[in-house]
Amino acid sequence: MRFYRRLQPFKALSFDLDDTLYDNHPVITRAERALREHLQTLVPKTQQLANDFWWQQRNDCLQKEPHLSHDVTALRLAALTLGLAKLGFSKKEAQQKAQHAFAFFLRHRNNLQVAKPVIEVLEQLAQKFPIVAISNGNVSVDDIGIRHCFKQTYFAGNGNLQKPQSDMFMQACDYLDIAPQQLLHVGDCTHADIFGAMRSGCQTAWVHNESFAITKKPLQVLPTMHLDHVEQLRYFI
Repeated sequence: MRFYRRLQPFKALSFDLDDTLYDNHPVITRAERALREHLQTLVPKTQQLANDFWWQQRNDCLQKEPHLSHDVTALRLAALTLGLAKLGFSKKEAQQKAQHAFAFFLRHRNNLQVAKPVIEVLEQLAQKFPIVAISNGNVSVDDIGIRHCFKQTYFAGNGNLQKPQSDMFMQACDYLDIAPQQLLHVGDCTHADIFGAMRSGCQTAWVHNESFAITKKPLQVLPTMHLDHVEQLRYFI
């Protein structure tokens, strides 16, 4: 644990989820591969598609509806529906098959285990501070077994802009009835988490776990503190 700024008294913590509490990159890689294989079974003609076909559908959706960049669930559903429509299915058929494929993807996306020491430190912190989750993703805190650790959860989409926008940080502070500087946000992303939370007036703990697969971008602004893994937060228990 290293401090870059003087830590002010805080009354609550917020946690990013993906790549902060667990290594998310291999989870998504496996889920994407499983989805492609499932689509090839569900719609055999997808076996002949170019490797970048589904990525292009995503880009086409973002060009038509840029707001989808703030909602990973809506974006994936839109890309699946668009791609299936291009393969000759009616609008209704494309939507039905897209919903089926997305449900399959989510089962694999949520097929992960949060390490026991991480859950233990969350539980211990929750006995001392109110804790909320703030995520740009769509993991299910119920399915991965950590719902009980959080007073509230905030996910981008459905009107919430993704971090680094201030929407979810401000909602969390309003819910907790605290000033932004009384919230310590814990996250891995130098842009979404650290830059976003600092710009919103919160204090920050940057988690740089070198055992996780994701590549970190350079810091845009110094965090309040630097953690090698979230278990170092035991310091505050």
